[in-house]
Amino acid sequence: MKRTAAIILAFTLVFTMLAGCTTTTKGFEIALITDKGNIDDKSFNQGAWEGVTAFATANKITNKYYKPEEASDAGYLAAIDLAVTGGAKVVVTPGFLFEVPIYAAQTKYKDVKFILLDGAPHTADYKTFKTEANVASIMYAEEQSGYLAGYAAVKDGYKKLGFMGGMAVPAVQAYGYGFLQGADAAAVQLALADGAVTVTYHYTGDFAETDTNKAATKTMYQEGTEVVFACGGSVGKSVMAAAAEAGKKKLSALTSTRDMTALPL
Repeated sequence: MKRTAAIILAFTLVFTMLAGCTTTTKGFEIALITDKGNIDDKSFNQGAWEGVTAFATANKITNKYYKPEEASDAGYLAAIDLAVTGGAKVVVTPGFLFEVPIYAAQTKYKDVKFILLDGAPHTADYKTFKTEANVASIMYAEEQSGYLAGYAAVKDGYKKLGFMGGMAVPAVQAYGYGFLQGADAAAVQLALADGAVTVTYHYTGDFAETDTNKAATKTMYQEGTEVVFACGGSVGKSVMAAAAEAGKKKLSALTSTRDMTALPL
């Protein structure tokens, strides 16, 4: 998958920079700090962790993930402190929630390399943006994945679409906007009438697998939605559960295009 490949490439670059370092490190050399989700969220955390483990296994490097005790800047920084104390020379942080913690950590731990996914280090007030030399900031083009998902759905014959995003943050918004543009492009190619393709668009306000998010998805299906595009970490699990119960289809942002187990080719 695209995210896993990006992580592996980032590790290759980072460890090339570390090649001249002769210091022996005890403990876990590569650490991943999870955000609000878990490493089995079928989203950012899982994709990042799969990249970490793939690289570590291939290169016989020790690795470990840390789940912060609280989802806050202080909580994330405390987890980074724990990882560095545990021997980490490379720390991977998935998502925008780490932008402020990494801003602090990059100068606190100048000998540690940080891989920040889909974010750039900045102060809490957004007044200062600065990426030090020990930080690799990797930005994804979520709108492209969203575009392909919307395009594929309409080309496959679906006209009543749904979008279930998590929090309305830039990455999730980009998925949604791309989804709408892709669906529109496919409708134009198929010469469908204006209004032939409709989209029910919803943000849950969180990144969690909850009964509320599942119920919201079930309502979409009950109102005629044929396929739902899920972009919000573990929100996708709620969508999957609702789709399975309703016998409907769902799209996943993690696949970059579409969930092949859900949509017919």
